[in-house]
Amino acid sequence: MAFMCTDSGNLMAIAQQVIAQQQQQQHHQRQHQDQMHQIQSSSSAAPWGPQAEHQVFSGGFSDPFSFPTPPPFKLSDEFDSDEWMDSLIGSGDLSPLFPDPPSSTDLDRLIMPRGDILSVDLPSPPLKPDEDLKINSKARPSYSSSQSLCSSSSSHPVLKSLMDCARFAGSSPDLAVKTLAQIRPLVSQLGDPIQRVGFYFTEALSLRLSSSPSPPPPSSSSSEEFTLCYKTLNDACPYSKFAHLTANQAILEATESATLIHIIDFGLVQGIQWAAFLQALATRPVGKPTRIRISGIPSPLLGSSPVSSLTATGNRIREFAALLELNFEFIPILTPIEQLTSLDFRIDQDEFIAVNFMLQLHQLLTDSTERVKSVLRLVKSLEPEVVTLSEYELSLNRLSFIDRFTNALFYYSSIFESIEPALPRDSPDRVELERVLFGNKILRAVGEGEDIDRTDRMEESNEWTALMEGSGFEPMKFSNYSVSQAKLLLWNYDYSKKYSLLDSSPFLSLAWNGRKLLTVSSWR
Repeated sequence: MAFMCTDSGNLMAIAQQVIAQQQQQQHHQRQHQDQMHQIQSSSSAAPWGPQAEHQVFSGGFSDPFSFPTPPPFKLSDEFDSDEWMDSLIGSGDLSPLFPDPPSSTDLDRLIMPRGDILSVDLPSPPLKPDEDLKINSKARPSYSSSQSLCSSSSSHPVLKSLMDCARFAGSSPDLAVKTLAQIRPLVSQLGDPIQRVGFYFTEALSLRLSSSPSPPPPSSSSSEEFTLCYKTLNDACPYSKFAHLTANQAILEATESATLIHIIDFGLVQGIQWAAFLQALATRPVGKPTRIRISGIPSPLLGSSPVSSLTATGNRIREFAALLELNFEFIPILTPIEQLTSLDFRIDQDEFIAVNFMLQLHQLLTDSTERVKSVLRLVKSLEPEVVTLSEYELSLNRLSFIDRFTNALFYYSSIFESIEPALPRDSPDRVELERVLFGNKILRAVGEGEDIDRTDRMEESNEWTALMEGSGFEPMKFSNYSVSQAKLLLWNYDYSKKYSLLDSSPFLSLAWNGRKLLTVSSWR
């Protein structure tokens, strides 16, 4: 079963597409009726008259990769499209896509769940020239997006000096401070990708080397700024589209003939992923399901009072399902994730159960994996037909600081490089999205001390394989169609040729210059 939408990160775009398609379908039906009327009239006068030379089809959606601009519309007096779009950019009581802690994003928090960013500007002590540490800025090579980070980054003077500084941070803090002072003139928020990512790692090291490091204060960025930054990233890079598309396709193929579908979504906030999914179910060749139920478990980043946000999400998806004439139920699950049992889920007989982890399980990681294992054991007890798992391909958990720093440095260097072909260096939108969406992730990954309970812990696919298989799950291979469809996504949106898909069953990874950045897998 094919699944595609113009932008899985924009409910309004999906709604516009659906309505435009429905209008087109109604137009075809009227044409068909008019033609049949003409044929009948002609037949009554000349029973042996010529038959129609071609058939007019009344059903079916247009090519999902053809995006005509739909005319302005209003769904109904009760469903105001402007209010709906306003709700998606953080107005009213809705949680924004990238709010400050403890309120955070949605599934389309996709690439970087935390948006807050601390700009640390510690004064550098006066230094005497130190020829052994001095970096020759004139010798700095000009970085272009055609260079491969995998081959050139380790020798780039800025990154090499940052890694030296990270090594000095534990054994020779004074030397680290001197090195950092010499790096500062070589990094910039407006420079090339290496200079830009170097700026944020310099800020993180400044925090770590300060005499009294503390967690970053809340950001002053507004909800609208967070959401606009996310939209800029979503337009520039295929990360969230890839994750939503691939996970949804796995669920759609598994539920191809199911009549009662129950999706349990760990980390639901705004539910944009499921609008696209519902659109696909509404056009199944075998017909619409009898009922679709989504149980939404709020992300722990939403804080202790997620009721209003979750209610707004349920209402919004319910209205969208009604537009598609689907029988839909939304059930908010407010029990803390550590206290969940199978009794908290309303499981009916003959339901097809699908579980979705969209960049969520890593938030349960600590120095122990017991919290993750506990949730996986619970999910296994529900006997789901499919479990989709989307995670960053990055190891930041049980590692030494220098290993964690190195992994983060090269990972985010690839992220920053991937933005280069899509946005000019002097773009204010680019500066903001890098600051708001990525800067704090870097700071939390490497800027805090080892005795602080780090929140940005991630693992690579080999660790997730061990955790999933250890909990009794078996991997499911993505279909050839799923892989081809993901490739079509990259081709259709004209992304840089440096993006690629790496299929290492059961994982399908989105890579930049061969470096895996985001990985999706499915299990049963």
